Amino acid sequence: MTSVPEFDYGIVGGGLQGCLVAHALAWHRPEATVLLLEQADELCGNHTWSFHETDVAESAKSWFDPLVAHRWPGYRVRFPTLSRRVKIPYATITSDRLREGTRSLAGGAGGLARPGRLVVRTGESCDILAPNAVRLGGTADVSCRVVLDCRGRAEGGSPGGAGYQTFIGHEYETARCWPAAEPTVMDVPADQAAGFEFLYELPLGPDRVLLEYTRFHEEPVCPESRAAALISARLAEAGAGSAKLIRTEHGCLPMPYAAPASRDGPSPAGGYAGGWYHAATGYSMPLAVRFAELVARARPDRVAAEIASAAAEDRLRRGFARFLNRLLFCLVKPEDRWKIFRRFYRVLPEERIARFYAHRFTVNDAARIMIGWPPIGLAPIRFARSFVSLPGPLPT
Repeated sequence: MTSVPEFDYGIVGGGLQGCLVAHALAWHRPEATVLLLEQADELCGNHTWSFHETDVAESAKSWFDPLVAHRWPGYRVRFPTLSRRVKIPYATITSDRLREGTRSLAGGAGGLARPGRLVVRTGESCDILAPNAVRLGGTADVSCRVVLDCRGRAEGGSPGGAGYQTFIGHEYETARCWPAAEPTVMDVPADQAAGFEFLYELPLGPDRVLLEYTRFHEEPVCPESRAAALISARLAEAGAGSAKLIRTEHGCLPMPYAAPASRDGPSPAGGYAGGWYHAATGYSMPLAVRFAELVARARPDRVAAEIASAAAEDRLRRGFARFLNRLLFCLVKPEDRWKIFRRFYRVLPEERIARFYAHRFTVNDAARIMIGWPPIGLAPIRFARSFVSLPGPLPT
């Protein structure tokens, strides 16, 4: 006798990727039973995920748009000798918004599955036993028609052949109105002795702002004193009066230039674990939404094959993103890295910028990004050595 699976879908990992998959399934397959598992005590952590609205396909917006917490018609970038307003709509999803939306799908955590019901379980360990089975708390086995690994990158995990994007963000409530109505995605100081660094600014309301210090560096360390200095300087410059710290977030994103190691897990993986992120920008949303749509639109018995096919079709883009990281971290001196980004925003029209961030760029787009690269500060010997010092295969 063949046993009936307890759930149609089991999603291991309740961060951005896992929650997006749950929402896509609720929209495209409302009859499906879904088990969402998160080892931490709560879903989604403490994050702000920003993206270009052009990153999200029209086919996904019906279920995705209600999750968006903030929208702006465009944003600015500022470099020494260059300031530009980019007229691509920009948006943000917050952990709170995504967590509330996911909890509302479930109607509360726990309970028995019934058609159309999402069950959320948090605060328990979870192991993936097979493509159709998970183990909760080390003892309870649960069968599912499809199991998806959305646990992301292991904390402290360090891929070989990578630089890092580290950041510290402080969200403030200000005594007076914040002077900027749109985000500044990169505000690059003239002093770049510590490597490429910038301040990221998201006005979340008339008297609320997220100021985030970001650094691209070989080491996965974010200098807190430097972050505090730049953030304090921006608060003073804005003249918004006293500022009350509401929330702090921090993170470290790998920017790999080595080819990823082959993955032999028992189930398909999304998010960082499966390579569903933009290696050259660190932006998670474009590929996380694409993965969620793939899962929800495929027949359950075709999910793994559809994911593998889509990843293969995207192989050249992923390889080019890693090659850009190799140029950034192995060819250009740290103090000159900012000039690469200044050139990107100086020469590319908005349609090419949009396609690049959405991970839908063409061969012509890639060629345009490369023509004239890089400006100065080359380290060709170091770049050449980077190809022979890797333990794994070369990027493709």
